[in-house]
Amino acid sequence: MTYPAVSVLMGVWNGAPHVREAIASVLSQTAADLELIVVDDDSTDATPGILASFRDPRLQVIRRARGGLTSALNAALRLSRAPLVARLDADDVALPERLERQLAFLSAHPDVGLVGTAAREADASGREVAIVRPPADDAGIRRALIRRNPFVHSSVVMRRAAVEEAGGYDEAFPVAQDYDLWMRMSRVTRMANLPEPLVVRRLRPGRVSEARDTERLRAEASVRWRAVRSGAYPLWCALFVLRPILAQAVPAGARRVVRRLVGR
Repeated sequence: MTYPAVSVLMGVWNGAPHVREAIASVLSQTAADLELIVVDDDSTDATPGILASFRDPRLQVIRRARGGLTSALNAALRLSRAPLVARLDADDVALPERLERQLAFLSAHPDVGLVGTAAREADASGREVAIVRPPADDAGIRRALIRRNPFVHSSVVMRRAAVEEAGGYDEAFPVAQDYDLWMRMSRVTRMANLPEPLVVRRLRPGRVSEARDTERLRAEASVRWRAVRSGAYPLWCALFVLRPILAQAVPAGARRVVRRLVGR
């Protein structure tokens, strides 16, 4: 039995405005030996019809009762077959050579189990507003990891073996599930980011509630504390646990402004 070179995982819930473009960007990759697994988390808008309109045999759609993104990603991971696993959110876009570039990098660097890329950020109309350039090398990523999330989730390609060794996505994290996974993967593999922006991440101003943002901050604090407690970082790094805790006292709108100003 032959398997594709890479499996792309996507979860979607009520993604009608952008999911068609996201899927098309995967199916038109120059690295065509792929499968795309989309888990529809019980969408109530036009998403099911959009998904059904595709006829590409590389696309597999799973519709299920709503369980959240983390659970959807684990469901897609279990169904996937390739030795490499990629991510794309249902409102983002992969540039045509993205997977080709990342697969070539992983082939040349067998010690790296997780590679992301820089990203273009676009507003709801598609207008580019910024470029996110995370640290590129393993040392820089490890320094950043205790302070912030040094990967754009939609940009990553991971070796299945490293994901499974780390335990996959932890469904105790409905948000910041990617940050938690990177922290655990950092204990079992080397990491990298390509400096070229190979994905477009769509910004959705006003769609993240204050309660959801507070939940994310609590999750980030938990991820960092776990890392310090495990011995992965020295005890003084517990100071970085305090940042998201203290940030909860700041209104969500002000938090977003600050993150934009500091490139977070």
